[in-house]
Amino acid sequence: MGAAAALAGAAGMAERAARLLGADEALRQNTGMPVPEEINRAMYERDLAAAHRGLSEVAFAAAWAAGRALPLEDALAEAEAVFAAVAEGAVAPDRPAPAHGLSSRELEVVRLIAEGRSNQEIADALFIGHRTATTHVRNILNKLGLDSRTAVAAWAIRQGLA
Repeated sequence: MGAAAALAGAAGMAERAARLLGADEALRQNTGMPVPEEINRAMYERDLAAAHRGLSEVAFAAAWAAGRALPLEDALAEAEAVFAAVAEGAVAPDRPAPAHGLSSRELEVVRLIAEGRSNQEIADALFIGHRTATTHVRNILNKLGLDSRTAVAAWAIRQGLA
């Protein structure tokens, strides 16, 4: 279910991603499976961040709780639905946004800029280096033809990204 949750988060299906992450957590606890190893921890944290990004704290908590309560068969059906939606092209993970030419990673950075995060906070949230975060910010400014982080935040709000 973890792979389906990651795919759902990458495809912008935040509520479904949170529900599947909750179901995955419950399955791990019920079977005694360990928490992801350090090498997988970064991916797990990224998947959590993707699910959080599209939902309010209350909505995330509700979806997580609903996922934890899902019977295994229902959780598997939901995971299959995610794979089917992506396979049918109904949604596509990490698809660049055509209207403004930003990659999915740059859109993540835009959302974090709109939250008022510094480059270091962006780097920490996305598990990337400070220099990489700075490069993303510079590329976003260039692609959008803007001259400040405030302008990026205002643009994000107008686009419904924040």
